Amino acid sequence: MTRKTLLLFTTLMITLFFSQVFSQEDELESVPVHKRERAISFSLASNGFGLGGVYRWTLPHYMHAGVNLEFFIVRDDDELELIDPFTGIPFKINDANRLFLIPANIELKKRLFHNDIEDDFRPHLMVSAGAMFGMNFPKEQFVFDDAGNRTRVQAENEFQFAWNLLFGFGVDFTTKKDVFATLRPQYRLTFFSEEIAGKKEHHAFEIKFEIGGQF
Repeated sequence: MTRKTLLLFTTLMITLFFSQVFSQEDELESVPVHKRERAISFSLASNGFGLGGVYRWTLPHYMHAGVNLEFFIVRDDDELELIDPFTGIPFKINDANRLFLIPANIELKKRLFHNDIEDDFRPHLMVSAGAMFGMNFPKEQFVFDDAGNRTRVQAENEFQFAWNLLFGFGVDFTTKKDVFATLRPQYRLTFFSEEIAGKKEHHAFEIKFEIGGQF
């Protein structure tokens, strides 16, 4: 995602968010449901995948404040998994690191169009920020000198803290009373003060799936 695209996406999220917060509510025959939420999540990211959980409290204007904890397994940028054509055994190339990221975030979720759309389809905006802990356990590598001799090299383990910021737009689908499923594309910005797994920035586009309940 380029900087211009990211800026446009961020501007759109902020505009939709505040337009919904301060919009005047129409009179409805039935009041939309607004309860606390808890859910488990699975994320497919451009650099790996993650599992997590979230707990959300209700706020005015059909908003939720929540706490979110996740665990990500991250691939190297150039990592590829191939199949040996002779043995059929999969193997990886450019696989130098074992990087794990653990974001612990506070989030704000704003439901959109609550006066216009039924409760079984609930569009929303998501803004989330917090701390990120990174752990990298580099794999043993081989280095060749000018004479062609091979030497084993083992880099030291890395542990770093960072801040992360996330923007997303998604939809909650209600399948039965007080149970919902969520699909949300989102983009996460992550900055480390020092390099971990070879770089400081570990930004990623994610598609998040949630299954949870209201109570």
